[in-house]
Amino acid sequence: MAGPDDEFEEFLKRRKPVFRRPDDETFEPPAELDRVVLRQAREAIKPDEPMRVFSAPRWSMPIALAATLILAFAVIFRVGMPQEKAQPKPEVTVQNISDRVESPAVAAAPAAPGETPAWRRDTKSWQAEIQRLRDAGDTARADAEYAEFRRQQRAYASSPDR
Repeated sequence: MAGPDDEFEEFLKRRKPVFRRPDDETFEPPAELDRVVLRQAREAIKPDEPMRVFSAPRWSMPIALAATLILAFAVIFRVGMPQEKAQPKPEVTVQNISDRVESPAVAAAPAAPGETPAWRRDTKSWQAEIQRLRDAGDTARADAEYAEFRRQQRAYASSPDR
């Protein structure tokens, strides 16, 4: 009589091999499929490329620090200094200005009544004559001519025909 192990071995030999694989078949995928799957797996776990970060030149940090310190000290000294009280500025009006300007004594050369010198007929020659008088050192007469020139120009500017 055969033992229980021998019977079991005979039973297994008589059975159809359901879970047994043939010797010529392998469970390996085709090489092409294996390569595609491995490439996609590598791409899936690959970290993202870091963005390129701009870096400033090496000298920019010390220059920025120095500029900040200078600005800070300037502000501190400006705030810490006592402020001088500003004198109130006088109001500027025509009346105030006319009070300050002394009208020079008219010391123009006596001209015959009704006659106007040739240089008084147009503004450029009149201003040239005033400048010639100043250059010659006759400032009183130049100031008188200038006052007359201004008076004539004001009268011309405010005339109703204009």
